[in-house]
Amino acid sequence: MRHPQLIMLHGDQRLAGLLDPVADAARWRVHRPRDLAECLQLLPKGGPSVLVLRLGRDLEAELEALERIHYLFPDTATVVVGDGDQDAVAGLAWDLGASFVLVPPLPREMLPDVVTGLMSDGSDRK
Repeated sequence: MRHPQLIMLHGDQRLAGLLDPVADAARWRVHRPRDLAECLQLLPKGGPSVLVLRLGRDLEAELEALERIHYLFPDTATVVVGDGDQDAVAGLAWDLGASFVLVPPLPREMLPDVVTGLMSDGSDRK
């Protein structure tokens, strides 16, 4: 059996602070790839995967990454996390294959529950 993995692409300390305790308790492998190429190398390695993608540094590249990941690894659950008023971007993220989009007014504190639920769904499929 392959271990579940949590991948945080373009994450930050706040996301890590929310997810690391949950990942430790659940014994998920946690990866923080530096770029999309490294992320794409991690995904075929196994088991259920949840990718958390933070938006905000380079929106065009981040959305392209989401589209590519969804196309190449459709079984990977993806959670897009954004700040501020990003209604149009949230809609586009859904269209590009996000499993869940977490933008205000939804609080970031929902993230551990969202990831846990998606990881559980993935464990049932694999």
